[in-house]
Amino acid sequence: MDGALWIQQKLVPTMVAHGSFGKGSKQLVETTKCNVVYKAAGDDHFTSTILFINLELTFENQEPEVHSLLVKVSPEHPIYRKYVDTDALFHNERLMYMEFIPLVEEFLRNRQVDLLRELFAKCYYAESCAAYVDRSDIIVLEDMVPRGFTTSAERLVLDYEHCAVALRQLARYHALSYGMKNLEPSRFHAMVRKIRANNSVNSSSEYAKYFWKPTSYRAVKYLEGRQEMDQVTLDRLKDRLEDAGQLLMDLLAPKEPLAVLCHGDFCRNNILFRYVSGKPCDAIFFDFQTVKYASPAIDLSFFMYLNTSSELRSQHWDDLFGEYHATLIGTLAHILGCSVEELLQDYGLEAFQKEFVDHGFYGYMICSFFLPQMLADRKDRIDHAILFEKTLDEVGSVYAGYGGESASRHLADILKHLALLGAL
Repeated sequence: MDGALWIQQKLVPTMVAHGSFGKGSKQLVETTKCNVVYKAAGDDHFTSTILFINLELTFENQEPEVHSLLVKVSPEHPIYRKYVDTDALFHNERLMYMEFIPLVEEFLRNRQVDLLRELFAKCYYAESCAAYVDRSDIIVLEDMVPRGFTTSAERLVLDYEHCAVALRQLARYHALSYGMKNLEPSRFHAMVRKIRANNSVNSSSEYAKYFWKPTSYRAVKYLEGRQEMDQVTLDRLKDRLEDAGQLLMDLLAPKEPLAVLCHGDFCRNNILFRYVSGKPCDAIFFDFQTVKYASPAIDLSFFMYLNTSSELRSQHWDDLFGEYHATLIGTLAHILGCSVEELLQDYGLEAFQKEFVDHGFYGYMICSFFLPQMLADRKDRIDHAILFEKTLDEVGSVYAGYGGESASRHLADILKHLALLGAL
């Protein structure tokens, strides 16, 4: 069954019965329009297959309704689904849209705070669904493009304005966790306990030996070969990376009071910007498949090391960090109904700076395999459909050399910045 036929005959009736297009006694008469644009798993998103849908529905005794939807389904190949652990990924995204966001929406409504609509796309439906060509998971979201949201033109390095808009929105998102932890901790932590860890985040798995160690080691070797960092620091790094899997788990371990529900994959690829006169003014997040309860530095370090240049970091690091912190503490004060000054003891700038020093190496580790992919020309990018059939040892070797000297230089710049912060 092709995509359009499946949508008309299977998905739409299921969503109507579910109440996705409005609760009550709405009776679907017909699907008068169903235009489908298929986007295969690709360079920026390789854990899902994407369908963009323009849908027109006619309900009994009502005017036709038009909906622009983005449908995510798990990849078709069963071995590939196992390789990227789509069971955990789609479980987490469904948890976000069907439980966490409604929970926070109720929490904010009770406190008469209007914040949630600024952060997330509307979710129409999220469920396990085996009806579509052996695929078992589905997420249906509002397509935000008709509302003026789009990805940035620049694929990797963002300018100050884009970074500031993204970090202010991230701060608002993180503030939700602090607000709930303060006022409804039991409900918040009950939801957090439902998150599933991805297979790759396991110190005893083969990922640790054959993937994380070789990918994160390459910039250390690069710096050592060029004598661009003191040997004491380099030796310390090598010692830490001997058990890269455990190091990754240690960095992800939540520590109170600053642990938050992280986006988990916070980068340009998962942010849609809205523009006024060519300048970014708003942003929406999507792709919550790797959501995790951890340090806010998990989100901050990945974004600020993947999507900024070394020049921007040199000139505006404190400014961008300040944008994040000022928005976070202001939003939290609004949620809690208190002054910013009352929050400074627990949520002061220095506390978040220390948090970054303690956990910022996480951003380097993730960048060590992802940044080279983003740097590569389209014709040279890894074909994941072929790569997943290889052993992890072979995969790690491919990633450890991918992008050549240019990738190694970019990763080395990240280590230099971490050293400057005292994070190595």
